[in-house]
Amino acid sequence: MKVVGKILFYLILFVVLGLLLAQLFFKAEFEELKNQYFHSSAGVKVLEDKSLRIVYSSNADSLEPTLYDPITRSRTMNVYESLVAMDRNLKAKSSLALSWGRLDDKTWEFKLRPNVVFHDGTKFDADDVQNSFARAMTYEKSGLKDILNTIDSVKKIDDLTIHIKTKDPDPILVSRVATILIFPSESTNFEDPVGTGAYRFVSEAGDGFSITRFDEYWGQKPYYKNVFIKTIPNKFDRLDAINSGQIDILADVPPTFAEELRGQQNVTITSLPSLEVNFLVFNYDSILLGDERIREAISVAFDKDAFVDISSGYATPSYQFISNGIFGFNPEISKKRQDTDRAKQLIRQYDAFKKPSVTIDMTEGTQAIGEYIKQQLNDVGLSATINYISFDELQKKIFSKESEMYYLGWRSEVGDASGFYENVVYSKGRFNGGNFENKKVDQLIQLSIKNLDEQKRLDQFQEIMKIILEEELIGVPLFETNVIYGVRAGIHFSPRLDGYVLASEIS
Repeated sequence: MKVVGKILFYLILFVVLGLLLAQLFFKAEFEELKNQYFHSSAGVKVLEDKSLRIVYSSNADSLEPTLYDPITRSRTMNVYESLVAMDRNLKAKSSLALSWGRLDDKTWEFKLRPNVVFHDGTKFDADDVQNSFARAMTYEKSGLKDILNTIDSVKKIDDLTIHIKTKDPDPILVSRVATILIFPSESTNFEDPVGTGAYRFVSEAGDGFSITRFDEYWGQKPYYKNVFIKTIPNKFDRLDAINSGQIDILADVPPTFAEELRGQQNVTITSLPSLEVNFLVFNYDSILLGDERIREAISVAFDKDAFVDISSGYATPSYQFISNGIFGFNPEISKKRQDTDRAKQLIRQYDAFKKPSVTIDMTEGTQAIGEYIKQQLNDVGLSATINYISFDELQKKIFSKESEMYYLGWRSEVGDASGFYENVVYSKGRFNGGNFENKKVDQLIQLSIKNLDEQKRLDQFQEIMKIILEEELIGVPLFETNVIYGVRAGIHFSPRLDGYVLASEIS
């Protein structure tokens, strides 16, 4: 008996010491484990009598969960969840999937979270995942079809296990999976969204979108009980609304209004890089732009700090087509600075007697940027015409490869350069409206798509960037915009790199 007593004593002591060590040295990991499996809401402060009011400049035309535009997602991501969530720094974390991993180069297993219910009371399981993936991959209007085109099949193993098989090895499958919002397999009316999120949908009427706390949520309860997302198209009305205390968070703050808001005692301005780099793209089939001297001249024609001034300081000069911090950025590439003398010399070499003419297609609303581009090109010897058109018109011209030169913004939302390379640089890319084709670049893109070796894939990405900036210029990176928010005093809000405002993260 004495021996048993000693064993029990040391066993208890070992457990206690283990718990103390876990708290002292592995607190972050311990909390993550608790959050993944237990998600107790006990002790979490919530407000029952106050509402959160968020305002955007544009209204969502639909609440369809497979749409991928930021306007729609700013609403739907507050109701639905995905298997894998991205935190505010675009790091993957568990959501409706507890864990995941590769079984072989082309097969991934996802273990689903048990005891999760949808807002309509139905139980979440693998059937819902299968149906959500199927709609995202096949629905005519889905904005996710291109993102998910590497997936071959989604198979239910049991109620809480699915296997995803890809056509080829896919190094960013987890990031792709994070874009798919999960809904009940029986859903037919997607304008009355039903998800598993911390908030459930209440109503949408005109310019208002209303949600309320979901009491059966599997995770931590959000701070505010009711949230109202409102659309105010007029920027002056939005400014009045935040100044007068009618709203709590104002998204889409124009840079010109930021300083005015900063002077208000009851408003805080916060901003974050948007991950969207704005650039010009050359059409290699143009007689003018097919000449490497003209491409080089345009690449050194701009003082990129001027774009920061145009944006009232809420922008950053760009010297690559992706942001610093995005997987694929090449720190070895030197920043190409303005050199107007060299630009003039190269243009005179091309034509010593007259100013060559070029037309640039840009979207409406970019006039301030367009006028600067026009002025700078004129100063170095090019006669530039800016053609302001709608985004739909620009997209048609890009797809048909009719644009001589165009202005585009590309957002590396999944934190990876693959989307830009596959769509804009690859010879068969949808947004390669410049007829750029380089066999080595195509080969590197094709290899990187399937490469599961992270370092080799990074090397391939960085080599591509070096080629398209130093050997065969596809265009000119200009600047990266910032997303600006106005936040009422007393509201705790930290912007996300993907630009979404999630009510469950605000207190």
